[in-house]
Amino acid sequence: MVRATTMLLAAAFIPGVHACTAFKVTSGGRTFIGNNEDSWCIHARIHFVPGSGGDLGAVYFSSWTGHPFLPWVDQLGMNAAGLVFDGLGIQPKDVAPAPGKPVVHFSELAHSMLERCQDVTEAVAFLQQHDLIFLHKSMLFLADAQGNRAVVQNDTVLLGQEADFAVGNWRLACGTDMDAIPIPRLQKGRDLLKAGIAPTLEGALSVLQGMRSCREFLGNGTLFSTLFEPDRGKVHVYFYHDFAHPVAYDLREELTKGARTVDLPSLFPPNAEFEALQRYRTPFHQRWLFMTLAALAGLAVLLGVIFAVAVLVQLVQRLRLRPVRTFWPLVLLGLGMVALVALVGILLTLEQVVYFGLGDVHPALRLLPHVLLATALVAALRLRRHPREHWALLPALALIVPVLVGCAYWGLF
Repeated sequence: MVRATTMLLAAAFIPGVHACTAFKVTSGGRTFIGNNEDSWCIHARIHFVPGSGGDLGAVYFSSWTGHPFLPWVDQLGMNAAGLVFDGLGIQPKDVAPAPGKPVVHFSELAHSMLERCQDVTEAVAFLQQHDLIFLHKSMLFLADAQGNRAVVQNDTVLLGQEADFAVGNWRLACGTDMDAIPIPRLQKGRDLLKAGIAPTLEGALSVLQGMRSCREFLGNGTLFSTLFEPDRGKVHVYFYHDFAHPVAYDLREELTKGARTVDLPSLFPPNAEFEALQRYRTPFHQRWLFMTLAALAGLAVLLGVIFAVAVLVQLVQRLRLRPVRTFWPLVLLGLGMVALVALVGILLTLEQVVYFGLGDVHPALRLLPHVLLATALVAALRLRRHPREHWALLPALALIVPVLVGCAYWGLF
C-alpha cells in the first residue's frame, strides 16, 4: 500500500504532460507515428540504450523543468522493433490496487516494455502483468510498425488497427465520441487525417505541425516533436515547434555507437521563443526561487502562529477587564499570512499559474494577490501612525512585499 501511494505521488509529478498530442497513420504499406511533447521545461535530452542479452535497444526522450522535486522521466521512445510509446496527461481517476501485481515506476516499466516487446500486442500483455495504479492521471499511447495501436489507462485498455488514430489529453472509454473531445489541436489533426495524407514523411509532418502548440505568451507550448518511421527505424526530431530545422537519426546505426545521452536543445539553432522561455523566472525553473518562496511560506506560518497567540493573550486580558490595545491589526496580519501561504503553495505546485494566471485553477483564487496587497497597504499605513507596533508590522511586510513583487512579475493582478 505504501509503495502504491508513492507511485501515485510520483505520477503526479511526471513533467511534460500538460497538453500533448500523438497520432499514428498507416497508408500505402507505411506507418508513421508522431508526438508533440508540450511542457514548460527548459531541459530535454535524448537517451540511446543499446540492447544486450537478448533485449531490444531503444531511444528515449525526456524533459525536466529544473524543479528540485521533479525528476527526469523518459516520456516517450521507440525500440529497434518499431514499438513506440508516449505518456499523456489525462483527467484523474482513482482505481483500487491490483492484488498480486507489482507496482513499477513509470520509467522503469517503459524501459522494460521496450526491451522485451516487439509490438503492441506483446506490450499490452506485458503491461497487464503489472499494477497500473500509477496511471492515476496519465495514459500510455502505444503504436507499432504494423499499424497497431493501444491506449492504456489505469481502468481500461483500448486496442485498434485503424488506418489513422490521434489522441490528446483526454481520458478515453469504449464509447467515447472522439469528435466531441474539446481539444482544438487534436480535432485539427483528426481532420487532416480524415481528409487523407500522402503516405510520406511530408504527409505525416503536416499532421504533426497541425497538432503543435504555440501560445501567444512567450510562444510557449510544444517543447519538442518526434516523427517515427518504425518500419525503417528512423527518428525525426523537431525543437520548440520549429519544423524548419529537423534532426534525423537511424536508430539501428545510433545503437551501434553505444549508450549515450544527448542534450536535445543543443542540436538545434538558436530559437528566440525558447530563449524567452529560459529567461522567464519561475519557481519551477530556478531552484533558488523555489527555495526562497518556500522559506517565505515557512516564516509566514511561524509569524501567523505568533499573531494568533498574541490575539489570544489580548482576548484573555480583555475578558479579565484589563486595558489592551486594539488587536484587529494582528487579526488582519494573520489572515495575510494565511493568504501568503496559500498563494505560495499554489505557485510551488501548479506550474500553469505563472503562464495562465490563478483563474486557470479557480476564479476565486484571483483574489489572493489582492488580499496580500490590501494587507500590505494597511500594514504600511498602520506602521506610519503606530510605530510601536513595528514588531508585528515590519516582519509581515518583509514577507509580503517579495511575494507581491513576484505576483506583479507573473501578471497575477
